[in-house]
Amino acid sequence: MSLFLWNHPVTAERYRLFTDRHDRYGAAARALVEAAAIGPGHRVLDVAAGIGCTALACLERLGEGDVLVAVEASGAMRQEGERRTRGRRIAWRSAPPEGQQFDRVICGAAIWALGPVSEVIGGMSNLVAPGGTLAVSLPAAYLGEADEPGGGTDPHLTALPAALAELDLGNPPGAEMAPLSDTSLAQAFRENGFSMARSDTRLRLTQQAYLDWMALPPVNDTLLGQVRPEDRPALLARIAEDLDMSSWRWETWALCAGTRLHDDRVQ
Repeated sequence: MSLFLWNHPVTAERYRLFTDRHDRYGAAARALVEAAAIGPGHRVLDVAAGIGCTALACLERLGEGDVLVAVEASGAMRQEGERRTRGRRIAWRSAPPEGQQFDRVICGAAIWALGPVSEVIGGMSNLVAPGGTLAVSLPAAYLGEADEPGGGTDPHLTALPAALAELDLGNPPGAEMAPLSDTSLAQAFRENGFSMARSDTRLRLTQQAYLDWMALPPVNDTLLGQVRPEDRPALLARIAEDLDMSSWRWETWALCAGTRLHDDRVQ
């Protein structure tokens, strides 16, 4: 996904609206914080912090004097995060602080957008203090695992992407994200001196939440790449008229957390 699209003001505003209306990222963030076993006194670094969903979940488990460092490269998202969390114990930065290590380094709902998984895990591992924990979350669908059907006439929520694909307005073939795998994640953890344990949390994704999520420019760019980000909501609204808004499906999120076992890299 392009940093340009994440840095688009439209993205930051729609992301805020999405998190205000739906608990998808909030619930996933709380599950990640639990998987990372964050507690009082921990020095925490939140990588690709977005507008602060995971950071706010962390604060619920930290002590009163603890300050979390939130790193977000997108200026638009970081500015919205700073506004949304003003007065909270969160220090926002555009890049990780040099020469510092943390007891917990977390990355919620973003690892697939940051680059090759081995390089991303390797870079984050350098920020973890000895004995510390690295934890990431992502939808299990991004690992090639199918979600279970829910209810309504569109229990897999396939009608929306199918309608968008029929418009034939997307990017050239091959622009879609290459799938990750549970094995590649575990290998990346292991090669950087970490154990890795996976747990899952299952959420209910409604048609309305899916539609609002698809309104985010970085999400819909593959299917609507030739339409200006400002014009895409109107197009989605027209498609929504033919959707069964009572439909929903289950969505599984994978939570991968590992403790640093040693400091040297596995060759």
